[in-house]
Amino acid sequence: MLKTLLFIVFVVGGLALPPMPAAGERKVAEVECKPAEKKLVYDCMISLKGKKSGMPVAGAEFTVGADMPSMPGAHNVRPTPAKPHGPPGTYRARVHLEMTGEWALKLDFTRPGRDRLIKKLHFGGMKGRGERKSGMPHGGEGKAMKHGGHGMKPKK
Repeated sequence: MLKTLLFIVFVVGGLALPPMPAAGERKVAEVECKPAEKKLVYDCMISLKGKKSGMPVAGAEFTVGADMPSMPGAHNVRPTPAKPHGPPGTYRARVHLEMTGEWALKLDFTRPGRDRLIKKLHFGGMKGRGERKSGMPHGGEGKAMKHGGHGMKPKK
């Protein structure tokens, strides 16, 4: 009787847990950054999933740093910890950049498993008269910069 009860509690309790990606599975990230209230500060939303399973990666611990690929080593942004935000597998990090242009966001993981993902995004900068490449008008309001999924295509 006790074994049956424990089995039922285990099975029913297990159904409430969200499915997890397989241990050691590589991660994929979709990143969307929006301008914050200060110049060159961006709030980035990061969605993590298992590369093969497509399942959200909950409980990840990682930092988000940035480097400018056109000037390696000249503009390094101090890594900031990403915090869980919203549904499982969703995280938020605030990035303070030094200038507009193309930046490589570096997601450095310590959990689950050590890993690094790099996402290239373009922040601000002049495209033509009165418009920035990110789609933001000069006032700082505007479209978010996306990478992954249905957003901006990665640079090669």
